Amino acid sequence: GRQPEAGGEGYRDGAPVPTSAEVDVSATCMGSLLELSPCLAFFRDAGTSKAPAGCCKGLGTIVRDQPACLCHIFNHTLERAIGVGIPVNRALALIRDVCGLTPPRNLMASCANAGAVPPLYVCPAPSA
Repeated sequence: GRQPEAGGEGYRDGAPVPTSAEVDVSATCMGSLLELSPCLAFFRDAGTSKAPAGCCKGLGTIVRDQPACLCHIFNHTLERAIGVGIPVNRALALIRDVCGLTPPRNLMASCANAGAVPPLYVCPAPSA
């Protein structure tokens, strides 16, 4: 049982691999949600009402480019993944009131439809 040579599988006449086979970072929310890391201090400290530096900028990128990724906040997948409690009402206050951003009107409806939300990450994180 010899291993097939790397590169021999999946390519036909130089045609690209179908996207379902390759991990496309934009198809997951990990990259977008990393933009939220400056915001975590806002969630850790319930007494703060100002957005940390860089937070609104990162949040604005997500609202503009991958608003569906905000569903991971509302569906609590993000807080479970990173171990930081993110209350939904506080997340919405941060987006709308503190950062002055307007998420898409139908965002909550699309969050309820799991098929509309890109996965947080493609393969499970190693449990090392």
